[in-house]
This record gives sequence, C-alpha cells and structure tokens, in this order.
Amino acid sequence: MSVVGFDLGNESCIVGVARQRGIDVVLNEESKRETPAIVCFGDKQRFIGTAGAANSTMNPKNSISQIKRLLGRKFADPELQRDLQSFPFRVSEGPDGFPLVHARYLGEEHAFTPTQLLAMVLSNLKAIAEDNLKSAVVDCCIGIPVYFTDLQRRSVLDAATIAGLRPLRLFHETTATALAYGIYKTDLPENDQLNVAFVDVGHASMQVSIVGYKKGQLKMLSHAYDRSLGGRDFDEALFKHFAAKFKEEYKIDVYQNARACIRLRVACEKLKKMLSANPEAPMNIECLMDEKDVRGFIKRDEFEQISAPVLERVKGPLEKALAEAGLTNESVHFVEVVGSGSRVPAIIRIITEFFGKEPRRTMNASECVARGCALQCAILSPTFKVREFQVNEGFPFSIALSWKPDSQNNEPQQTVVFPKGNPIPSVKALTFYRSNTFAVDVLNVETEDSQVTQKISTYTIGPFQSSKGEKAKLKVKVRLNIHGIVSLESATDAGGGGSGSSSFSYK
Repeated sequence: MSVVGFDLGNESCIVGVARQRGIDVVLNEESKRETPAIVCFGDKQRFIGTAGAANSTMNPKNSISQIKRLLGRKFADPELQRDLQSFPFRVSEGPDGFPLVHARYLGEEHAFTPTQLLAMVLSNLKAIAEDNLKSAVVDCCIGIPVYFTDLQRRSVLDAATIAGLRPLRLFHETTATALAYGIYKTDLPENDQLNVAFVDVGHASMQVSIVGYKKGQLKMLSHAYDRSLGGRDFDEALFKHFAAKFKEEYKIDVYQNARACIRLRVACEKLKKMLSANPEAPMNIECLMDEKDVRGFIKRDEFEQISAPVLERVKGPLEKALAEAGLTNESVHFVEVVGSGSRVPAIIRIITEFFGKEPRRTMNASECVARGCALQCAILSPTFKVREFQVNEGFPFSIALSWKPDSQNNEPQQTVVFPKGNPIPSVKALTFYRSNTFAVDVLNVETEDSQVTQKISTYTIGPFQSSKGEKAKLKVKVRLNIHGIVSLESATDAGGGGSGSSSFSYK
C-alpha cells in the first residue's frame, strides 16, 4: 500500500514517498526532483511536467501554468484579474462565473476548468510515484496553502478523484514543514515549549506560522500569509525594468510577443538567482525579438530598489503571526526559512531585523513540504509504524452559521461555530426550535483581513413534524473535517420525533 506526499507548488511539484527506512523524494522521468506544474497542449499530444516546460517556449498560448492561482476562484476576483495580465494563455469567464482556460488541442479549440488541469498535473505526479514504487498509488496526502478557501479545498479533492487518488488529508504546507522539522528532533523539551517561526516564501505567496513544540507533539500557534507575495513578484519587477530598458535601447516591445515575454521572464528568474549569490549580474538573450540580441546589467542594490514595493509587504505577515501567537520576539527561539523565494538576501535581512536573530536553513527549502506530507500520510496509514508524534492543527479562518428567525421581521442571526485556531477535525452541535422548514448559511468569516464575508454553502433543513402550537427541537451537527471543509452533517429531531432531511446547495 502506497504512502505518498504531494507538494503542489505554483511553479513546480515534488513527490515524497515513505519507505521503511524513511522519506525519499522521488525522481521524475528526467531524473529531476522537481517537476514543473505545466500542461502543454499540442496538435498531436499533450505534454505534462518536464515535457510541458520544454514545449512551453515554442507553444506559449497553449501552455498552462500557475494552475493553483486559478483554482476555486471567481473570474471577477481582483487578485485573479491581476494574475491574468501576465499569463500568455487565454482565460474567459464560464457560465458559472468561474474561469475557463482555452487551448488548442488535437487541432480543435478546447475549454478546460482549473480542476481538470490540476487533475492532469496530479495524474502525472501519480505516474512518477508509481514508476518509482513499482506499485499502484491511491492513498496520499496533498499539501495546500493555509489560506485556501472551502471551495479551493473541494476543488483539490475533485482533481484528486479525477486523477484516481484518495487523499487521506489535505495538509497545510506550513504544518507539513513543521512536522518534517519536529518529528526527528530527539531533544524537544518535556515541559517548556520550544517556539519556532517558519517563514515560507514560495513562487506566488508568503506564509508564516509559529509553532510550539514539546516532546512528541507540535501545536500550531498562529498562521499568517500574503496570498500574492512570492518569488515571481521579484521576477516581475526585473521583467518590467528590462522590458522598458530594451524598448528604449533596442526599440523592441516584448509585450507584443508572447514568446519574447516568456524568454525574458525565464532570463529574469535566472538573474534573480544570480543576484542572490552575487552583488551584480549580466543578462544576455540572443534573438529575443525581431532578430535582435539584447544585453543588460544590474546590481543587487538596484534590484532591491526596483523591488521595494514588494519588500515593503514582507513585514506584514511576520507581525500578524507574532501578534496572533501572543509572543514577543525574544520568546521565539528559532526562525526557519523555506520556499523557493526565500533566497533573496533582502528578505533574509528583513526577517533578521524583525525577529532580532539570524534565520536558519536546517531544512531543504524546496522539499520540506513534500516530506511533511509523506510523513503525515504514513501517520494516517495503517501499513506504517511511525514514531508517536501528535499534530495539533488550528483552522486559519472563523466559520459561522447564519439563519433567519421564525418571525419574518427579525434580522438574520449569526453565531461563530468554529473560531479561528479551532482544532482540525472538530464537530459542534447546535439546537434550533422551529415550526417550519428553514435555511442555514455557512459563512467563512475572514479575520485575517476585512474582506466581505464569503458564503460557503446553504443548507435547507426540513420538513419535520411539530406538535400543534409547539416548535420542534432540532439538533444540527456541524463538522469541520480533516481537510478543513465544513458541512452540516445531520439535523435530527431532539424532541423524539422523526429525523429532519437536509439538502445541500452552493450559492
């Protein structure tokens, strides 16, 4: 029986597998540990992963990347609209208000949902795992960002089902990192709590968590994040800088050519990595556009200057995480940095100044999520015996129920059933006294920022029997499951009558 962990990155994915001797990161068909999260559609076949990345430069308009950013979001979402400006492929609004991705495949125009595209990526990762394990892979654990909404979590589960996978848990990436860090520590304190801050700067987002460790357990003390602050924002700052520079010097406008845009973005990403290790770096691209070779040069100081608007946002999640955990800088014993975007020296400098201590890199920055997911899968799987280690996870949002009272004139009532930081999984029961069928809304109450309250779902409860002149006493059970998905599980007549029926619909 397989025990596999998938790290679904915005740019690339990693597969971790549990074997009897420990956790291994498996190699793909090109013997690489990271597989690009790209699906490229051609006239004769479909290319996924490494093959998709190899074909993307020649076929940019049919190469779909950054699928995670499209998942479970309305087309009108301002954040999604900002992302679409840099995508070379066409995205339109579907009849349900969600995005549809357009590509030419096998000589015909096709429209795919983000869930379908993610399923293609997952099926490729499944094949990589099966090729290495020489056995079927079904049970797995999939890493997701802590800020994923209910709908995004359901979309990941749907994609996994399409790919033939059965996730034992959707695991927060920050918690996976914390588990991979703590489970092998033999010197964790018995009584006093060891507080560790994890700062994960990925390709497209930044997540911060503060974790309390004791012997044999971890507790998530706080989560904070910026959904759109990652390594790609530094690439984009360089891209805009050089696009303007080349327009002035070489009289070429890369914005008019999708292939030139992709090549310049790839060059900017390489330049960013060079500037992480060197004080200055050159850029040379042959035949970028109109058969013109281009050259550029930038110093790290200038790079930090043009990236200033991005760097200014780094401190926000750090402050939120510390405040939510109720700790001071001095009470955080260690700071660990992970993620592909965490290698930018300016970010390390900001983190050092904030916590007053040098961040450490005791973990593999790119592989820790996949390893943590594989460990969690092993803990949940009956086929593996794993060292006793308890993961006390906290939910990053507040979940509320809203309903209208029996009398028509009263305002809707609302109560928080799962406050922010509530353990996962969890079950709560509420009692209602009603005489007629009624509707209950499940709401995601964002406490991280003052966004509009999001309605997750609506349940209709009824019909039920009530005595003449008396209201029926109904017990409604609400479940927050292991994936972080909320549902009304049952509605029963607590007064001894029949069971109420509940129907479920998204609004």
